[in-house]
Amino acid sequence: MITAYKHAETREIIETSLDHNASWINVVDPSRDEIENLMQLYNIPEDFLRDPLDLEESARVEYDDESRYSLIIIDIPIVNDTNLKVLSFITIPLGIIIGNKKIMTVCNVENEFLENFKRHNINLNFHSRFALNILLTIANHYNRNLRLLNKTRLRIERELKNNVTNKQLYNLMEVEKSLVYFLAALKGNDGIIKKLFRLPAIKRFDEDEELIEDLVIENNQAIETTELYTDILESITTSYASLLSNEMNNTMKTLTLFTVFLTLPTLVFSFFGMNVPLPLNEHSYVSWLIIIGISLIFVSCVGAFLWRKQKL
Repeated sequence: MITAYKHAETREIIETSLDHNASWINVVDPSRDEIENLMQLYNIPEDFLRDPLDLEESARVEYDDESRYSLIIIDIPIVNDTNLKVLSFITIPLGIIIGNKKIMTVCNVENEFLENFKRHNINLNFHSRFALNILLTIANHYNRNLRLLNKTRLRIERELKNNVTNKQLYNLMEVEKSLVYFLAALKGNDGIIKKLFRLPAIKRFDEDEELIEDLVIENNQAIETTELYTDILESITTSYASLLSNEMNNTMKTLTLFTVFLTLPTLVFSFFGMNVPLPLNEHSYVSWLIIIGISLIFVSCVGAFLWRKQKL
């Protein structure tokens, strides 16, 4: 899907036809014919349009001398729809193509924050500033989603305090996986922000300094927050692993003690149950009480020994 935008006479951003009058072209999961149409209409290199559609593409900046277009690939967070049990995220690439008085955004999925730009008072003629606004919005999205992930973590922790189950541990693992995606993406984005204005097609104006400062602050905050939450989750995971191991040890200890105490009377009963002459009257109840007494003496002795060794 391709949507083109330009400024109306009132400076409002409106949709327009896909031609040279369009200032911003938003490309979402394009077909092969749509990619070829964009290549012919705007003389854009094919890899500039196809690379952002590759989910494994890493963040980078690139400049094409022949077409005079710059490509910025940056990772953005989206909700992981494959896991509906708990809130989790993945990151996918977003391509920003700048040059020849055009700015183009290319992505595999539709992004609501790009749609919101239509309602904001953003000048599409300042392409570098528009790209900075996109990057700042992405950094804000990371920070907002980090707060959501932290709320999810706190909820799972409360549930774990009541009952430690595999389901809750799997949910905690999904949160940790989202943080790993975020940390890798944010560090890649940080490198892109530092090299952004080395591209010939991207100009830096004095009016953009405050926007650049906000972008750097927001991205650094997102990195620091992600690292903090990752450390917290690793600590929680280690603590619960130790807790589960300790509970397993206590269970095995209890079962072992039961086995010992049940085995001692069995040994006594087996000894007196052998088909050999014994110095006891088999028809007297006293014989039965003596056997019980011997069993209790063995159990008491072993119990006292374990108690002195602090095993009970």
